[in-house]
Amino acid sequence: MKNLKITMLGAGSGFVLTIAKELLTDPVFDNSTFMLMDVAEDRLAVAKASVEEVLATGKNHVKVEVTTALEPALTGADYVITSCEKNRYAYWAKDFRIAEKHGVFQVKAENGGPGGIIHGARNICLYKEILETMEKCCPNAWLMNFSNPMSILCTYFKNYFPKIKALGFCHQVHGSFGLIAEELGMEPGELEVITAGVNHLNWLFDIRRRNTRESCMEEFITKMQASKYWNEVFPSTPEQKFTKEVYNTFGMYPVGYDEHIVEYMPFFQDPEEWEKWGLHSLAEFYENLVKQKSHTLETQRLLGKNYAKPPFPVDPDHPYYAENPCRVITALETNTPLYFDAINIRNNGAVENLPDDVILDVPALAIGGEVRSIHVGKLPMAPAEICRRQTVIHEMVAQAVAEGNDSLAIQALCLDPYVPSITKAKGIWADYRKEYKEELTTFK
Repeated sequence: MKNLKITMLGAGSGFVLTIAKELLTDPVFDNSTFMLMDVAEDRLAVAKASVEEVLATGKNHVKVEVTTALEPALTGADYVITSCEKNRYAYWAKDFRIAEKHGVFQVKAENGGPGGIIHGARNICLYKEILETMEKCCPNAWLMNFSNPMSILCTYFKNYFPKIKALGFCHQVHGSFGLIAEELGMEPGELEVITAGVNHLNWLFDIRRRNTRESCMEEFITKMQASKYWNEVFPSTPEQKFTKEVYNTFGMYPVGYDEHIVEYMPFFQDPEEWEKWGLHSLAEFYENLVKQKSHTLETQRLLGKNYAKPPFPVDPDHPYYAENPCRVITALETNTPLYFDAINIRNNGAVENLPDDVILDVPALAIGGEVRSIHVGKLPMAPAEICRRQTVIHEMVAQAVAEGNDSLAIQALCLDPYVPSITKAKGIWADYRKEYKEELTTFK
């Protein structure tokens, strides 16, 4: 069996240990090389020591190498896993404040709204060098991306580096329904779902209990409506009051928790209503993280709360919650079919009434050396339009950044439902361009 080289770019991120744990037992990874790359030498050293400690507990022999340079990291790689971001929290806080200066207020500002657009623009510029180096050093490698904004980045990969085989990984659907099962008194994995949509806003088509053939959608909705976790806000627990309101309005359950889905649906509320849903802007939270030099966002939910251990998941190390990249590698290397409940790839007919060529978060099957979307069905008009509008914005952002086209970037802001006027769109973009002139390398 081939000795694989698996490269992790952004090895100082929180995903590296998850990947390392998946290399422990499957024979595919025996005698492989796990290359860790990060520009921060201190974080890279910590990652190396932590990964070696994890790998020492397994049966497979995995060689760990480290580098701060991109080209040696990618040369000869078979799989490239990315979790890359520059000045994540400092820039994120600025994204909020610049939009607020123009009267546009956001809850999350990561994947949607003006914050999502400038976040995507910065990260496209960051990834451009990665993709160009992959074409040179490992043109046949698979790119497995964890960075956000997922849909914008995957749209850029698809349109401007079509020869690179790219997959977008997000645990939102899988992880949230493990947690939801626990909130409803079940085991993680007991609920199996069929969803489709834009990353961080999937729509629930059907749901079943594991190993049964009958839909339990009616039972799920009844329990959801009555559960305290959809009617109140609790510390260290994902908010779902707004999720319930969206279901009651549209008759289709949105998957992604309140703080994610609200990025694409601001027309439901303005800041004066946020308290009603238990929502508020995370701008101050990220500013405090920067002041404290804290990078423990994964264990903290919202500013001002008591950051005790979250009640769910009860066991964060439960096998159900593992990430998927290494399972995908095994499936592709051994041609063993593998089903995913959600992955970010071309629609290709999975959702009938959205364009085939757009990036969606859909069920898929790894088989025959490819990862293929699975037909789900047709979205109702309102959910379809919410998703369609976002895919258009993501296509425009990808093109705007690839071409360094300010006009297209302003048009994308005009189409974003958070931005109420052309004047505000122009003002926000002008300030983003000024603030991030060193990062927006494709713009003159």
